[in-house]
Amino acid sequence: MNSLKQKYFSPLDRIACKGQAILRVDKIMFVLTLLCCLLLFSPQFFANDASHHRFSFADWQREFKIHALKEGISAKTFDSAFDQLQLDETVLKLDNNQPEFSRAIWSYIDNAIANNRIEKGKAILKKHRNLFDEVSKAYKVPPEIIIAIWAMESDFGGNYGSMNVIRSLATLAYGGKRKKFAEKELLHALNIMQQEKLQPKDMIGSWAGAIGHPQFMPSSFEKYAVDFNYDGKRDLWNSLDDAFASIANYMHEAGWKENEAWGREVLLPDDFMWQRQAQFNPKHERLTVSEWMLWGIKPASGKDFKDYDQLAKLFFPAGHLGPVFLVFDNFEIIKKYNLSLSYSLAVGLLASGITDKTERESLLVGRWSREDKLLSREDKILLQTQLNKQGFNAGEIDGKVGSNTREAIRKWQLKNALAADGYMSQQLFEKIKNNIRK
Repeated sequence: MNSLKQKYFSPLDRIACKGQAILRVDKIMFVLTLLCCLLLFSPQFFANDASHHRFSFADWQREFKIHALKEGISAKTFDSAFDQLQLDETVLKLDNNQPEFSRAIWSYIDNAIANNRIEKGKAILKKHRNLFDEVSKAYKVPPEIIIAIWAMESDFGGNYGSMNVIRSLATLAYGGKRKKFAEKELLHALNIMQQEKLQPKDMIGSWAGAIGHPQFMPSSFEKYAVDFNYDGKRDLWNSLDDAFASIANYMHEAGWKENEAWGREVLLPDDFMWQRQAQFNPKHERLTVSEWMLWGIKPASGKDFKDYDQLAKLFFPAGHLGPVFLVFDNFEIIKKYNLSLSYSLAVGLLASGITDKTERESLLVGRWSREDKLLSREDKILLQTQLNKQGFNAGEIDGKVGSNTREAIRKWQLKNALAADGYMSQQLFEKIKNNIRK
């Protein structure tokens, strides 16, 4: 007789076992369904939905065409622009690219005001002197500012992009981070094609949709581009007349103040009154040049100040240990072209270099603290988080240093008896980290 006896299962036992198996399967299915729902409705799912669309790029094009026709774009223009148009994966990758470390301002400025760029700017001013005189007379914006912006935007016209702007904006409108913005710009781009009688191959620019020598977004093209040579078209790709005048028109409409400087490098006294300076509202922290002089501020170049009644505020691009500037209203106007403070400073310095007639090694007297270690995006997020927790209101926690973060840093510095320059340095980061540990 076999010693291993077969186990007997009654019908009830078999039903019970079957029921338990069914329950186990039901539980598994419930968990899987719950996980799918959580994934489907998670922010990450929607944040990266370019590759998870429930409708195709072709479906999106059909829907967008209906909208475009309602907005006045002709079927002929639309069909021409979208003929065999494919999604551009390169554009999506560039849109999603978030570098861990931002570029150091001294590296950015070094490149912007390199001697070869200053000399090139001077040569261009000399070559096109008559044109610049006409443009400046019409729009009250000095030639050196026009040239500096042109240099920063497209490297004196040497690189204004090689991508199909319609394709880039369509890709961003379908799967980019700012779909609504891209869709609006795409409508403007289609309208430019229609009004200027352009072909899709003519609509060349950057991956983000900026076009021509001035790198205008399509909406800016429609507002500010001008036909300065009166040939019946606004050509920002092939006409320097139109390109220079369009930049000048933009700055004029933004509020450029004729015959006023953008700013000036200064030196702070050793006993600078940080506590008093920090009592200003950050958006209105302006005094006249003569009042700043009473605070002990001097021009870094050694030359006397001009326009003593002109309002100015202090600007610390890399903290009080680096170059320091008094900036005027026109500095803020440059910022309307590009919101970056580094960009505004680069334009101002390059413009000053183009008109500078002295022979000197550097436009700057102050020296950058090049040994400073750059903070990573993760570090900046941690710093913003801690500032908010401590009640200093750094604004949105995004790893980007904007006006709210700078003002929060300044208030933290004041509370801790430090020079209140609002600069997010490695040293400041370490101090705040040490406070966290305490």
